[in-house]
Amino acid sequence: MFILSIRSKRWNIAMQHIYFAEKLANTRQSMKLVCHTHSLVPSRKLAKREAVHIPLTGYECAMYSALSKNNRKLLRRAQEEEYQVFLYKEPSDDNLRVFQQFYNDFAKRKKIEQITKSQMEAIVLLNQKNALLLSEVRSVCGQTLCYRLDIVHAQKAMSYYVATCNAIALPTHLTRPIRYANRFLLWHNLMYLKQQGYVLYDMGELTNVETIRQFKMSFGGQVVNVYSGYIAQSKMSALLLGVQKWRK
Repeated sequence: MFILSIRSKRWNIAMQHIYFAEKLANTRQSMKLVCHTHSLVPSRKLAKREAVHIPLTGYECAMYSALSKNNRKLLRRAQEEEYQVFLYKEPSDDNLRVFQQFYNDFAKRKKIEQITKSQMEAIVLLNQKNALLLSEVRSVCGQTLCYRLDIVHAQKAMSYYVATCNAIALPTHLTRPIRYANRFLLWHNLMYLKQQGYVLYDMGELTNVETIRQFKMSFGGQVVNVYSGYIAQSKMSALLLGVQKWRK
């Protein structure tokens, strides 16, 4: 299977970024640093993590039955809301800039890492390879409630970034719709990807944050080991990589 890969610079080092490899990948000699995201190839050089893989090849009713009882209840309630869903299969630069601003506002509230300039460059490179699906759900009055950005490639998709709006800033009549927006959009996207012939959806890394872990597990699927991190291919890049890790 063709491996999704982009080339860029990180810390002024030539870097190759490889996503969800299923076999050993050929790396260019000119690349001093190789970054893997959710590789399925075990490696002692990479950090082993857990992720949830949801198969998309079964019947819709079977996938629905695999959801947690609470998810099924919330999705039934979500059907009562007049959501507007927008799928950007080829996001424009403006689409991505709006998403970045929305996500960074969300990240500030949650005190998590924002989308930096270098991360945005990687997003743009992925978009140039037609490897992104940006989706948005709005309320009936046009208020953006949630964004999801997925990496899509070779019949596989992976959750990349997710952001919801600030519930405190919403008018009272939108308090209930935002409760279901993320689940509704995720389920909508799973069904869309299934219809498009995708076979697998990677929910992303399982963290130690119990609420996030429960959310990702609540959509069914199987827990698998994935391997992510940087591999330095020169002494200088290894030194710079060590410095960057020390700074963190």
